[in-house]
Amino acid sequence: MSKSRKSTRRKEVEIVDVTFRSPHGELSETEKTYVRRKLARLARFFHKIWTLEFVHEQVRGQHEVSINVDADGHAFHIQERHHEFRGAVDAAVQALEHQLARYKEKLQKGRGRVPREVALSEAVLPETAPEAEEETPESPTIRSVKRVTLKPMSVEEALLQAEMDERPFYVFHDADTDRICVLTRQGEKVYDLIEIV
Repeated sequence: MSKSRKSTRRKEVEIVDVTFRSPHGELSETEKTYVRRKLARLARFFHKIWTLEFVHEQVRGQHEVSINVDADGHAFHIQERHHEFRGAVDAAVQALEHQLARYKEKLQKGRGRVPREVALSEAVLPETAPEAEEETPESPTIRSVKRVTLKPMSVEEALLQAEMDERPFYVFHDADTDRICVLTRQGEKVYDLIEIV
């Protein structure tokens, strides 16, 4: 019975469509198959994997791979570099597995969920001088709270607003899709658009 359960889970993961991006040339089918086989190992961490994105680039003679996972309503990202393609893939998958294992462990210990009021009241840190910052908090904390009034606007208008804003992201209400969206700055005049569904 455990064998059939294992094979069912493996089939579910193979159904998930992996998006491949490689600006310096298309990956071969052999390379794609290798990546899919390695990514299938992530199945044991999730009930449902929504999207898997694999990005490959050649950087200074090395293979740089990034893996973006959207699963169970959570997003995870890892980036690794190696002189061989398979080495980079192996390192990225191993690092991602380690990240996911730590995340699951925190959730199981009950530290992943605290009431909003507690998180905001206890975790807001007082402003300190750079010299006084010696210790890093053990768990992620909220440093400050900013409230944003979302004005309905087009993506084009949001891009113009984001360009005038110095922050690395810009939140807005897309008037065309009636969704909350986030523009994240990736470089000079280059943004990623995140749609909240």
